[in-house]
Amino acid sequence: MTTFSNVKGVLFDLNGIITDSWLYHSKSWRQVAESIGVQWSDQLEEAIKGRDRIDSLNAILSAGGLEDAYFDQQKEALADKKNAIYQQMLEVMNPNDILPGIHDFLAELKQNGYKMIIASASANAPKEIQKLELEDYFPLIVDLNQIKHNKPAPDVFLKAAEMIGLSVDQCVGIDDGVVGVESINAAGIVSIGVGDPKVLKMADIHFSSTKDLTLANIRQAWPK
Repeated sequence: MTTFSNVKGVLFDLNGIITDSWLYHSKSWRQVAESIGVQWSDQLEEAIKGRDRIDSLNAILSAGGLEDAYFDQQKEALADKKNAIYQQMLEVMNPNDILPGIHDFLAELKQNGYKMIIASASANAPKEIQKLELEDYFPLIVDLNQIKHNKPAPDVFLKAAEMIGLSVDQCVGIDDGVVGVESINAAGIVSIGVGDPKVLKMADIHFSSTKDLTLANIRQAWPK
């Protein structure tokens, strides 16, 4: 296990960590699901959290017993429909949507020389960071076109570490979703799960809220 003093970089999920854009994603997917007759549920919402568009759509189709009802081209059209709805919702995003404690945490990391990068499953991450006016903190965002597999595979976090020039034992990853934490763990990176510890029980470190994200708290909670 890497030591806290060895850490030089922080790899951030976006939705649910930097901002609650997941609310927009959830509403968009719910509209698509209900348009094809799939009943929305809390379980389905949790199942798609952190996944890319096609994986999310496949989970929705599976929940409705529609796995074989759509061809790939039809799936792409449904995924595009979801993204169009989401893009419209995204227009109202602004710096007030940054989650509690995150701005202070980012400032603390920058002041102490930590490298930062967004490792998100969302292709909309660059636009969201721009709307939140956080480009100074996140000049680097993993391009999903440069990875083979999205979360829960380790690719996005491995690519993030590579892009900031660090080894996996010099990084921590922060995510609020099960598939995100699985992705961090699969990369061999110390994982910080933000949210319900019963849901994120596989995370190395748990915090209930983004307000708890400070270097002191991470140091104190570091796995022995």
